[in-house]
Amino acid sequence: MPASGSVPYRTYNTSDFIKRFLNVAQSSMFRAVINIQNLPFTSSYAPSNRFTEDLSILCSETILPGSRFSTSENNQDYYGISQKFAYRKDFDTIDMTFYVDTKYQTLKFFEQWMDFIASPDNNYSVVGGSPAPNAFYRFRYPTEYKTTLYIHKFNKDYEEVRVKRGGGAIPGTGDKADIVYTFINAFPLNISSIPVSYEPSSPLKVTVSFAYDRYYVDKGTGNPVQMGPEPQITPQATAAQPSPNRGIRRPLGQQIGINQRGTILGPGQ
Repeated sequence: MPASGSVPYRTYNTSDFIKRFLNVAQSSMFRAVINIQNLPFTSSYAPSNRFTEDLSILCSETILPGSRFSTSENNQDYYGISQKFAYRKDFDTIDMTFYVDTKYQTLKFFEQWMDFIASPDNNYSVVGGSPAPNAFYRFRYPTEYKTTLYIHKFNKDYEEVRVKRGGGAIPGTGDKADIVYTFINAFPLNISSIPVSYEPSSPLKVTVSFAYDRYYVDKGTGNPVQMGPEPQITPQATAAQPSPNRGIRRPLGQQIGINQRGTILGPGQ
């Protein structure tokens, strides 16, 4: 044992470093999901019947959020000592970058969402803006335009299977190590400007900043729920209501679900 006050240490060899750095999470394995079924204006906006899935796959970049505490300072208890105490948890905005498809449905959707929050005329229109010179904005109640976001961070071997002796595989025996961030009452705060030019072309992307009330972290998957088919959004549909059977699609078309704790689940869980 080291003497009191010294820093404990041990000697490491090459294999100690290798076995640790071979198990480092990769930044490219994630899935971002926006629960657009809770947004009333989607009943009259139907770019495709699988737009939730398309939007999730087209999200090329986002961030795992940070948080901080607001503190009060106490200089009275101990002479010469300043103490701080947390009294509020503050959250950063979260940015998501999406590829824009050739029909510009991704960009139109977020413009539509912004117009729904602040309708550009006195009729709460949700399709386009009023060209009248005396047009103005009317803002809706927060409960109408806020929804839930999810970021599911997993590893490359999330659904890998264990090989049997002599060949073959055992389904559903992958590592399934993951972490899920759930953002409560989120809405778009800003759509960044998109530069275009006559220079050599590159995929068009749009970055959207979201504000939210708070987030919580589910550090491990729970029990599965039986998932039904994803509800289709059609122009004739009525305003969508929250459903206990919310489903999203995995990148390989394998269905996953969300349990009562908000955990996004893989098949076989």
